[in-house]
Amino acid sequence: MSKRNNTNVNVAGSKRSAGVEWRALRWSARHPEMVTIPTALAAGAVVAPTITASVVGGVLTGLGVHYRAHPDTFDVHVAPVLRALRRRWTQDYVGVRWRDLCDSVGLDKEHRRKGIVQYPRVVSIRCRSQHVDVVHLAPVRGQSLRTFTERGEQIAASLRVERVAFEPLQRGRIAMIVQRSMPFTETIPAPEMPQDSREVDPARLYVGEDEFGQPVYLSLVGKQSFLLIGGATGSGKNSWVFAPLRSLAPMIRDGLVKLWVIDPKKLEFKQLVPMLGGRYADGTKDEDTGDTDIPPLMERYIADMEDTQMRMSRMGVREAPISKEFPLNLMIVDEVASLTAFTTSLEAGHINAFISKVVSMGRTTHHAMIITSVDPNKDVLPFRDLIPNKICLRVNSATQPDMLLGEGARENGAIADQIPATEEFDGVGYLKQETKKSARMVRAAYTSSTDVHELVEFVTGRPHPDRRLRAA
Repeated sequence: MSKRNNTNVNVAGSKRSAGVEWRALRWSARHPEMVTIPTALAAGAVVAPTITASVVGGVLTGLGVHYRAHPDTFDVHVAPVLRALRRRWTQDYVGVRWRDLCDSVGLDKEHRRKGIVQYPRVVSIRCRSQHVDVVHLAPVRGQSLRTFTERGEQIAASLRVERVAFEPLQRGRIAMIVQRSMPFTETIPAPEMPQDSREVDPARLYVGEDEFGQPVYLSLVGKQSFLLIGGATGSGKNSWVFAPLRSLAPMIRDGLVKLWVIDPKKLEFKQLVPMLGGRYADGTKDEDTGDTDIPPLMERYIADMEDTQMRMSRMGVREAPISKEFPLNLMIVDEVASLTAFTTSLEAGHINAFISKVVSMGRTTHHAMIITSVDPNKDVLPFRDLIPNKICLRVNSATQPDMLLGEGARENGAIADQIPATEEFDGVGYLKQETKKSARMVRAAYTSSTDVHELVEFVTGRPHPDRRLRAA
């Protein structure tokens, strides 16, 4: 028994490393595409050069046609694969260049017994965005997440990129999230307001652009009737609210859309009061009872939803098109965290129950909601998992993107905690829609106070009070 134990110790402590042929075989097993594709092309060039050239030419032609004919599917499905291959095998993640980078930032580690230098291994790369790489690493034994995070700035400088973040994965692996550049360098102007309601599709409201320069649309009908926007103070949440309102302007004017607003900050959304018809509450307390005006507005909204349900039931219909009889009722709840955090537990429970009820039942009656919050924690937003569409703007913690967008969002590149806290990046964040598998980087069109006044004047047909005051 003792002899067998001694033998095992000697084998485990051998100073020899595996032979080069076994290392090559192991490398080939990890990267079969880098062996099979060149081998197949070489063999084809020798055996049947004409056929091989025709196949390669056909593939390249097909990619070119796809690139030109259907940018949406190419950028989503094909470009990330090609981009990952190029960056994996031609840039700093390959061979000597990767080892030199690790040497320069102190990620190399010498094996004490064997006397060889070990480096964290690049397992795979995902490049869903042209601006962000997600590099899966297998660290050397003894290296922890902290080993990498402490060298984040040095790695970013060595890679010549904007910033680098790290995320723990299963089986001891680490995701290195490399942000190469910021895609949004210019402000996107406010959406133009259509002149006729027939030009508006509530299922396709223009609100901004994505990182590829493509327009971003939101839906406020059916399953997509609810939107949750999270972000730190000053991150540009209101731009994501005002943009769809301008796209809906003629429908609001014609009574096809009714707006309801809960505005505890009493600032930006107070500008909309002239077009709300009394459907506004800001937490003002009644002098006699001490109650705020928010619960009554919620009760009116619920009553309207239940009344619509009853009318549809009597008519024997399960759904109805948007009309003056069945308008789209859009409620905006601004900074819901302030409503629940600074009220009694009874009032907070009432607010959460109200939102949960609307989110669960409102889609068939055209009762939609846009909710903003500075805090995405489950204690503050117990209803967040019920909302299909979510936007995570700049946040203060690396855990918050996953809280808001779902588990694994940050590991897949949604590094909202790395968005710079400057005005030029207000409205920049990550949009997760129920119809999409992953979040994409987006920016809202900027709606200034002048644009809001223009919206109110378009809907009411009268000059906005703020403009009259300035003129006087």
